[in-house]
Amino acid sequence: MSFFKGLLFGASIGTLGGLLLAPRKGEETRENLITNTRELVELTDELNDNLADFRESLATLKGTFDTLVPAFTSGVEKDVEEFRFQAEPRIQQIQAQLDKINQLLPESEEKTVIKKGRFSLERPVDETK
Repeated sequence: MSFFKGLLFGASIGTLGGLLLAPRKGEETRENLITNTRELVELTDELNDNLADFRESLATLKGTFDTLVPAFTSGVEKDVEEFRFQAEPRIQQIQAQLDKINQLLPESEEKTVIKKGRFSLERPVDETK
């Protein structure tokens, strides 16, 4: 209990000393304190309003994101599937042409097989090199 008495006594002496040694009159100090408190309250209210606006913006952005992303991904998936549908016959045509070229090349004992992705081309080894 004596600790609290000492704390209360020290706070009282500090307050009294602050008022006696303050560079301004008590009335000016109170006015400054009130003005600063009002400004702090206004800044806090403004910050709260800005945070509320930010939350609303985030909610709107999330709603837009949730709406647009599935539509975008389904569109991309359709485009990829359409590309595959169009590319597959072309790839088969190219492979058929390569097979014809391989058949028309003169037969040789040694052949070099060149494979790039899905395509393979057999060529006779050039013995002049």
